[in-house]
Amino acid sequence: MSERNTEFFPQELQDQLNDHFYFLKQDVYGNDRIFFENAGGSLRLKAAVDAQAKYSAFPDCPERNHDVALDIRNVIAQGTEDIRLFLNAKDGAIASSLTASKIMFEIITAVAASKSGGNIVTTAIEHPSSFDACQFASEQYDHELRVAAADPASGSIPLLNILELIDEKTVLVSVILTSNITGAMHDIKEYAKAIKEKNPDTVIVVDAVQGAPHGVIDVDDWKIDALNIAPYKMFGNRGVGYAYLSDRIASLPHHRLLATDTDNWNVGSPTPAHFAGFTEIIQYICHIGSYYTESTDRRTLIVEGMKRIHLQEQAILHRFLHGSADAMGIKEMPAVTIHFEEANGINQDLILALTFENMSCAEAVQKYGEHNILVYARESSSHYSKRILEAVELKEIVRVSPIHCHSKEDVDAFLKTTQEILLAANVHS
Repeated sequence: MSERNTEFFPQELQDQLNDHFYFLKQDVYGNDRIFFENAGGSLRLKAAVDAQAKYSAFPDCPERNHDVALDIRNVIAQGTEDIRLFLNAKDGAIASSLTASKIMFEIITAVAASKSGGNIVTTAIEHPSSFDACQFASEQYDHELRVAAADPASGSIPLLNILELIDEKTVLVSVILTSNITGAMHDIKEYAKAIKEKNPDTVIVVDAVQGAPHGVIDVDDWKIDALNIAPYKMFGNRGVGYAYLSDRIASLPHHRLLATDTDNWNVGSPTPAHFAGFTEIIQYICHIGSYYTESTDRRTLIVEGMKRIHLQEQAILHRFLHGSADAMGIKEMPAVTIHFEEANGINQDLILALTFENMSCAEAVQKYGEHNILVYARESSSHYSKRILEAVELKEIVRVSPIHCHSKEDVDAFLKTTQEILLAANVHS
């Protein structure tokens, strides 16, 4: 197993990045807080929020020919190009919708409607937006739904579990890039190659919403057919989701204005502010990349920036697990269990899934909150969590999900708080 990176960003870069985010150290009421809930929401880039506010104020329609309208069209064009660069989408179409979940339903429904009497393969740990879309489309268009089982130890889907369900009638395979509950990361290039070898005609759809803020995406290299992202999960704003669609599926019958091109998935006028906000996300990633390379090529800077983000987050995860001279690591603490990480190694996203011997996960979340640390309990009582938790043989977890801009001090504060919580629980048990 490859070793996890342990080197944090240089302090100079860390200080620069801290200044880019709203509410990094305090909540909206001015209270000190550590926000370790980025798998549910996300810390926001100041520039992305400001860009959205700026262009939301414009009254002009971009489909006109005066100077302001032309400037707005340029903003949309730049944002679209930045989406393509981020995904390395050299062909196909870029689609947008109110949410990444909505566009996932649109994609899966269109693919399923193109054939009938086949089967759709999904996995037990898919987000409800892709799993439910597969189930809905299977029922609507007379397909058998097949669900690949998870490995409870890693919280991932072994490739063989997917391949054994694929045959000549498989219309679509849906596989998540990174689970927002277990943190398991799938090698989509490897999975897609094997799936295509089993059935070259099947469509491969990837939910990348959780994975997008944490590593490089390359749809051209992966040879997949569709992938969605949500800017709000990657330091941007709510209110939009984007997707890549390959040439082979972009022109399938779908909801569109009939006067537009057959591969157009954007119904109505686009919102310029959304594209402006995404460009600021890319500017930020390129800023990180430029700290390590002198290249001025935007895709090169994106790749370098995302690689450095991934390495930073591996260093954060290592410190959580093993601690430092200032704080004991979670692996050394009694009465708390870390799930999945041991099996995943470096294929573990910056998500800690914890359970405690002497308290429920809801109680633990409350205790962390009393220490101004925001985490979240994923419980089987939630429709967002039930199927996935059951697939990995758990009833609940405390999900801890920082991002790359968090510091050593944030991690140590969490570790010291965890020790206090465990000590108090042991005293009162």
